[in-house]
Amino acid sequence: MSKKYRVGIVGCGGMGRSHAKAYDNNPATEVVAVADVYQESAEKLASEHSVSAIYTDYNQMFEKEDLDILSVPTWQGVRAEITVAAANSGIKGILGEKPMSASLGQANDMVEACEKNGTKLAIGHQGRFSPTTNEIRRLVADGAIGQPTMLYHRAKTNAGLLNTGTHAIDGWRYMLSDPETLWVIGQTSRFSDRWERRSACEDLCMGLVCFEGGTRAVYEGDLPEPKIPMPSIYGTEGQIKVSSGGVIQAGTVLLLNQKESDWQEIEPAPVETNQVQELIDWMEGKVDEHRSSGRQARYTIEIMMAIYESLRINNVVNMPLETRESPLDLMIEDGTLVVTKEGRYDIRKPFPEEKK
Repeated sequence: MSKKYRVGIVGCGGMGRSHAKAYDNNPATEVVAVADVYQESAEKLASEHSVSAIYTDYNQMFEKEDLDILSVPTWQGVRAEITVAAANSGIKGILGEKPMSASLGQANDMVEACEKNGTKLAIGHQGRFSPTTNEIRRLVADGAIGQPTMLYHRAKTNAGLLNTGTHAIDGWRYMLSDPETLWVIGQTSRFSDRWERRSACEDLCMGLVCFEGGTRAVYEGDLPEPKIPMPSIYGTEGQIKVSSGGVIQAGTVLLLNQKESDWQEIEPAPVETNQVQELIDWMEGKVDEHRSSGRQARYTIEIMMAIYESLRINNVVNMPLETRESPLDLMIEDGTLVVTKEGRYDIRKPFPEEKK
């Protein structure tokens, strides 16, 4: 009989329930323990998935439960300390949520602790398992649009760079077969006391990223109307867009190049694995690396932090980025970004005073 992996979950909100369902659907995994600082949240998830071990202290869970795999679907600001503690405790597989962390320094600490302890770290960039994204990656790699020249993403409103940028930027890298980043230039505005899951958040944001080979990518966050309809990817010999308007959702891939006079409709082939199964396969040596490994996710954090850093240094950021702290936090602390609209608020989880 094959091994049944003992799974723990830290963070029992909506994403924690999604992770629990994924483990329930895999015959090789069993959720045996859950932890959350809010006991009622842990008790609710445990009740829904027949889990008997409930904790409010994740370190106690690590000490007592002999876990093989840990999921960390917490807020980004606390994910690094939990991941490092889990790796140091001997847990051999970790699946974190995105964004991976709230700073590059935190991401570095996570990767280093896991490498030191032989722990396989994956981050939940589910777009890398989307049939649509994988079809675009294949077309680009096969030269269907020649050399990629430009990618564009306009984020949904009222979301923030850490929230939506992590999807867009990781998606860019994956569709381009994970290139290195050459430089980043960005602009950020924070005139209100805005937060996103207790991490400081900008009001407006724009970034231009240059990947190796010269491919540019433009990110817009909460910029004024009008929107600009653009394909997902331009190339020297064609362009690609998606019928649904996004690459994470399922959708027909539309290809325009010199081989046909009109748009070609391509139905993406199914992806025969998922995040949990690929983590298990990585742990068992069946794949060289999880496609959404901590090493790859770290690049996404680095690019987002470089967008902030560009404003802080008032210049282009030549990669790699060396600033460990969040440049947005640094600019708030030193007065570069001054709040002119009083009253702090969190766009995802209201502060206690917002509920009054």
